[in-house]
Amino acid sequence: MPAPGDQHRAGATPINPFDEIKPRVSEYTAQEIATLASRLEKQLGPEYISSRPGASGQKVHYLAAEKCINLANEVFGFNGWSSSIQSTQIDFVRFIRADRQRPRDDAHEISG
Repeated sequence: MPAPGDQHRAGATPINPFDEIKPRVSEYTAQEIATLASRLEKQLGPEYISSRPGASGQKVHYLAAEKCINLANEVFGFNGWSSSIQSTQIDFVRFIRADRQRPRDDAHEISG
């Protein structure tokens, strides 16, 4: 519902609650959509996957941020995409007593 006085603003378009809302028409042509779809359906090769040592001597595999950014730029073009953080999760916390020396790894620490 428009705010009081919105009808007097320049360029304001009246909203009729009884009008049917039409879906937004894609800005891409059918050929561009087909090209994007085929690029997005491809599986990533091993050159995209990085690994590092994990807990208990296991290997942790991940996709590095710079590879994600470069891939998105290749598929959608520079400034043709955006990203956002949807959620975060702390997966490891090491508790260190105040009278002990701090470890040299980059784990999240809580001193007490």
